[in-house]
Amino acid sequence: MPGSSAPLIRRRAVLASAAVVLGSVLGGCGFSVRKTSGPPRFSPEELVDSAEFSTLDELGIARVKASKSLRLDFRGGSIAKSDVGLQDSAYGPDVVALDGEMLRLTIRGTGGTLEAATDHVRFFTTETSPELTMVTYFLTAETLDEYVQLLRDAVQEHGLDAEAVERWVEETETDPGDKDSHAIGSESDKGFYLGYDLRYDGGKEIQVIIVTVSKLS
Repeated sequence: MPGSSAPLIRRRAVLASAAVVLGSVLGGCGFSVRKTSGPPRFSPEELVDSAEFSTLDELGIARVKASKSLRLDFRGGSIAKSDVGLQDSAYGPDVVALDGEMLRLTIRGTGGTLEAATDHVRFFTTETSPELTMVTYFLTAETLDEYVQLLRDAVQEHGLDAEAVERWVEETETDPGDKDSHAIGSESDKGFYLGYDLRYDGGKEIQVIIVTVSKLS
């Protein structure tokens, strides 16, 4: 998103409430993860992060949290565990920002770089796979207007299907208090498949979008 930080600023969350919402959403996702802890035992010198891309070992996660930046290379359609400091049998980390903070997430594809502000990133893999095959992150909004703006931002910035987004918006705006789960996906111009899993519930204070980046088929 050259020249504009507004979409990132819009992607804010009421984190205390969002943690409860995300906890219930994640239970049905089928991801196997290992948790990462809070501020780790590394010196300020060790936490200096000058690499082009982040690693996901203990030191790498500590650097992510200290710098509030997670930078991933998805140009190959997946991420080799060995490239991010993980053993081939390892599960992907569940990367959660420190309380009250957000991570600046960047995912580089063959056609460009996706940027987002999120407090929660997950990875899909199995213990028999040497690769992390999907990256999932979470966006939240407090109102329907903010939720719609997140979707329209994705149309403009990532190539999400505009017609599908506007159909959902039109249907939802007729009954904003309703509850709806809906999936919108398309081949992003960034060079990967981008899926938006809409978990809208007009009766709740926090609305969730689960965004998944995966290999083009």
